[in-house]
Amino acid sequence: MAEKEFEGQTAVVTGGANGLGFAIARLLAERGAKIALWDIDKDKLRQAKERLTQQGAEAATYEADVTDEASIKRARDAVLKDHGDVQVLMNNAGIYPHASLREITPEAWKRMFDVNTLSMLLVSRAFVDNMAAQKYGRIVTIVSEDAYIAKPTIAHYGASKASLLPLIRTFALEQAPNQILVTGVAPGPIATDRAKGQSWLAEHTKQIPLGRAAEPDDIAEVAAFLGSKRNRFVTGETVIASGGRYMF
Repeated sequence: MAEKEFEGQTAVVTGGANGLGFAIARLLAERGAKIALWDIDKDKLRQAKERLTQQGAEAATYEADVTDEASIKRARDAVLKDHGDVQVLMNNAGIYPHASLREITPEAWKRMFDVNTLSMLLVSRAFVDNMAAQKYGRIVTIVSEDAYIAKPTIAHYGASKASLLPLIRTFALEQAPNQILVTGVAPGPIATDRAKGQSWLAEHTKQIPLGRAAEPDDIAEVAAFLGSKRNRFVTGETVIASGGRYMF
């Protein structure tokens, strides 16, 4: 029964102010979790909290730069002070700029890896000691089908997401004795509000056997299972949720 499966748990969701991050936070809140929303955008955080509290959720917001270790530690300490312990971490923060191989600058490359890859390392290890003390934890990281599929103009994005795969496996191996399960979700195209206004979504949807792009809630359901007590034995794995497109 998934109705209140996160009752008594605190879940940190990075990049949680909108899009997929907000969908994950909303679903976990509906199932009883206390939500700690992390984002760099203060206004969007405020709006996200208002939306969650209107739905009866218990949510707090933390302005954090997930590429900066000092900022992460401040947010982590604030969460632990407010909530005591954290049982679930959803590493969702990421960026998705396009550029051809001829156009990618060293600065753009570094920024992509800082936000999409380094953040997983920094935020995850910020919470592992707390989870280890509980002998319980779930760390779920949003990857992408682009870690597996080559696409023009997003080589640096795909590379940053592919780099998460060994991070997930290594965290899982190192933290298994502490009963911390570390997993990933690799979505295909997601019909977020932002994506719906862009031409690429319709084009990519043609290649999905199920005939539609994922709704944010579709991916949130996968993340929620991996982050729940129902997941008792999956660790080190990344689940590809592409509507079948990765079969080709």
